[in-house]
Amino acid sequence: MPQRDQIHDIIRRALLKDGWQITDDPFVIAYGERFLFIDLGATEKGLLSAIVGASRSSERIAIEIKTFRSASLITELQQAIGQYQLYFLLLQEVDPDRTLYLAISEDVYHNFFREPIGQLVIKNLPLNLIIVNLEKEEIIQWIKS
Repeated sequence: MPQRDQIHDIIRRALLKDGWQITDDPFVIAYGERFLFIDLGATEKGLLSAIVGASRSSERIAIEIKTFRSASLITELQQAIGQYQLYFLLLQEVDPDRTLYLAISEDVYHNFFREPIGQLVIKNLPLNLIIVNLEKEEIIQWIKS
């Protein structure tokens, strides 16, 4: 099982506050003989899911959480995009009704994703974001590609 990001529990609590039900922690994708772990799966309250994710009403999501705290934000961005794209492809095969999101802090969004390179990524890649205020443990914004 992979190591959790430092903000994992905060993101989890923010989703619960927003009315989501955590269904799997972590969300496991089995494909062929490989197993991949997305940080969270969730559904709207009342639904069941076999994957780490969240749900609310009939909507089901999977959330990859990234802190972007290393010395090289570009290296972390490259890794996050690669992971996100792989998870996106796999979800299309095994659970196409589940929407994938990348969860980041409000600070990372304002201090990095609002830069030209971050805006280029948001504009041109199929990348859904959840922006979270870590102090308040609240979702500030949902950005859908």
